Amino acid sequence: MEGPISKCADFSSLLKLIKDELVDLTGIGDLYVYDTALRIGAKLGVFPEKVYLHAGTRIGVRNLGLDARRTALRMASLPRALRRLKPHEVEDVLCIFKDRFGATVRGVRRSWCG
Repeated sequence: MEGPISKCADFSSLLKLIKDELVDLTGIGDLYVYDTALRIGAKLGVFPEKVYLHAGTRIGVRNLGLDARRTALRMASLPRALRRLKPHEVEDVLCIFKDRFGATVRGVRRSWCG
């Protein structure tokens, strides 16, 4: 593979390249950019080292009581149970289970990721 994509040594540079290339397209959001970079990165063997936040993951992070204003979170800042996963797997969990984090049972807040 040749060109700018092949020169990306890590996921963050690949993500930035994809974002810069798609910036002028209307309706392209952070989730699309992330998913595109993840698929291209998988082909190149380049995966995220952090958990990148976008639509659903941001809600999951907020519901866990973490700082959802960031663009990405270090694995060390996540609950212990999530640190066992790879960053792109954590992204899936945060998005899929976003509404379950921070849920209450009989008025008592449950910790899903203790």
